[in-house]
Amino acid sequence: MQVQRFRLTPTSRGALFRAKRWFYSTFYTKAPPEVKEENKKAWVSLASKIIQELNKRNASDRPARLTINYNVGPRGEFKPISATIELMEIKPIETFTVTVE
Repeated sequence: MQVQRFRLTPTSRGALFRAKRWFYSTFYTKAPPEVKEENKKAWVSLASKIIQELNKRNASDRPARLTINYNVGPRGEFKPISATIELMEIKPIETFTVTVE
């Protein structure tokens, strides 16, 4: 099993966009023509499940990190196993004022 972990992004939509760019550059453009459509179907299925879960939680505008666990078939097939979405919260730790005299 291989793992692709993406950087923290300001929105979960941005995390999915990064994952989409990674998928197309890794598994679509370099794949033989007979595998391309199979890979695309696997990606669309995974992406739609991620979007459904994000929509359930109303989290499309929250900071997130995405991790995808997958296998690669002998012909370069993309076989997703799971996706982990870490939703974050950005809040101030401490607020203070510095005055200049």
